[in-house]
Amino acid sequence: MRTLTVLSFVAAVTGYRINPHLREENSSTCFPLQSATFHNSTTAPDMTRSEWWCSAEQTYGFLGFSYPIEDDCDGEPYSLIESDFASMKNDFGASMARAYLPGCYTDDIWERIIKAGIEYDMGVIFQVAWPLNGDPDSWWSKIQDSILDTLANSSYAEIAPFVVHSIEFGTEPIGDTDGGSYDNFEGYLSKFKDLVKPYGIPVGISEDWDRPGIMSSDNGNSLGPVGETIANLSDCVHAHVMPYYHDDLTEADSWNYIKNQVQWLKSNVNLPILISETQWAWAYNDGHAGGHVTGPDSCDCGEEQYTNYWQNFDDNCQFFKQNQVGWFLHSWQQEGTFDMKKDDGSYAIPNWVPTKC
Repeated sequence: MRTLTVLSFVAAVTGYRINPHLREENSSTCFPLQSATFHNSTTAPDMTRSEWWCSAEQTYGFLGFSYPIEDDCDGEPYSLIESDFASMKNDFGASMARAYLPGCYTDDIWERIIKAGIEYDMGVIFQVAWPLNGDPDSWWSKIQDSILDTLANSSYAEIAPFVVHSIEFGTEPIGDTDGGSYDNFEGYLSKFKDLVKPYGIPVGISEDWDRPGIMSSDNGNSLGPVGETIANLSDCVHAHVMPYYHDDLTEADSWNYIKNQVQWLKSNVNLPILISETQWAWAYNDGHAGGHVTGPDSCDCGEEQYTNYWQNFDDNCQFFKQNQVGWFLHSWQQEGTFDMKKDDGSYAIPNWVPTKC
């Protein structure tokens, strides 16, 4: 209380205004990993975006979940999103949520996610995605336009750069050859980055960089031709580090692969790095077969393997801190046996709160 009194006195004498978006007990902290808060207000903080956000060096360890939004607009009501953000924050200590595969092509979905981010003091990651639900591939541009319109014209336009941490332009767009060719995609990425630049929001792609001859070199030691171009066009790396999809790797082998991929990225890409997508399955995943498949409907999957996989991330918090790499658990729901929240509402790992270090 005495500190606040002194601050108030200094403010009165100097004309300095104490920012209401910072908690009184520590006005030097940042969003969303420390004490900065929106106080559930849609008024933009009275500071620059770079002053508001925690630095890349502070953004390490567990950040939150991939948050699939694959249903249409009616299937993703605010009541559901609000409830999910509350659970991710209160039950797991999530500080961010990564929107994944939007199936709603209007501003509505982004406004709901921003609103939930404000209510629960969570940063959000937006994603432009080429549809995987059977809708025309060309509808990626509808997602792009809805994001740009939200940033420019929605009722949340002023505060959006303080809630939206970054934007992923595509999810495995190189692996899927989104845009029809690498050259086409690189042109789309470059244009989108220019359009987002006025808002100060970093843009990258969500991609697996372990693609020899493409994202990495033929021998895997350095950047490949496409990887080099993508790195030069990006503000950040959102990496898919996915031992699950390497059939020669069991769950017990997974941590060495993850560690090596992080070190490779740190050595080859001079950009802030997040692991945006990594997963294991608590049972055979019909829609996403992997996990050292040993035959039809069989894999090195199960509750024990799932728990061990995420416990390795937890046990190595200091590794992520030293390398300044944050990670997202893929996923919250809608991805079968990757999900932390099961269809019955229970959690795949009960009573677990990821370590902060």
